[in-house]
Amino acid sequence: MYYPILRGKLNELLALRELASLQLKCYTPVIEPVKRDIKPLIKTIEALNNSGITPHIIINPTIGDYSKSPNELFFELKKFESIEYEILYSINENTEKYQDFLELGSFGLFIQKGIDHKIIDFSRASRINFIQNDISPNVKRLIKNKVIYEDFFRKQKKNADYPLESPFSSLHSYYLDDKTNIGFGDYTITGEDFSEGGGPAYVVTIHCSYIDTQRFDELFIRHYSSTDDGTPTNPGAKFIEALKKFIHEYNKNIIPFIKTSGLEDFENLYQLQHFPGLGQVKKNSIKHHIETINSYLSSRMK
Repeated sequence: MYYPILRGKLNELLALRELASLQLKCYTPVIEPVKRDIKPLIKTIEALNNSGITPHIIINPTIGDYSKSPNELFFELKKFESIEYEILYSINENTEKYQDFLELGSFGLFIQKGIDHKIIDFSRASRINFIQNDISPNVKRLIKNKVIYEDFFRKQKKNADYPLESPFSSLHSYYLDDKTNIGFGDYTITGEDFSEGGGPAYVVTIHCSYIDTQRFDELFIRHYSSTDDGTPTNPGAKFIEALKKFIHEYNKNIIPFIKTSGLEDFENLYQLQHFPGLGQVKKNSIKHHIETINSYLSSRMK
């Protein structure tokens, strides 16, 4: 099972809502809400529930509007009795209170860097345990029901710095080699670093994922960037320039992209020559990334 990790930004939530209607079977989203207004989050959970998906919600976010009041989001979510979600409790070696959430009954742990014996002991009470992939194997083997995750996206300081292609991960192809793993996760094409909004668009870049069967099923990211003109003006024209590069390469069938709804969204924008805003561009890339991995996992189940 694939567990993409997303923040509760609007376009990330929109990506999940649009994916919900596709009835994908091999993924379960993890959401760390960052906005105080949870109406879009509730709407997203409802859409996922209607498609048979129960998302995992980090109820004590370490970033965003709820990061200073770790219990507030939990009590806000309890007001909505009709939604179904799995509780994740974010902890690390600096967490002082472990017992607060034992009364919840079923809960999971989203374990950040720094695992000590106390966390390992506490993980035995948890239904599911998210741990980072680069943790020592000696620690990994002590934690059961694991989802291993990592930030594989090689984020650049400036869009102009992206190469044409960068490696992402092969974790999707071997995570079950450890029989105590029940899934894997990543931060899709957004990366783990959180920011409220992007800066001025000197360069617009479209990120598009693909899995290369000729290179041992590794996942790569193609980066299609506009020309750096040294100014933040006219992001729409810059997007169309980057989109043209993407669509022209896609039409040549050189790169083994799979047909997804996210990719179709880009094709439609190319036909219309329309710039929907940078948030919508990221939404399409997130959808394509999740669909690509879901398709790979589905093919291996046959």
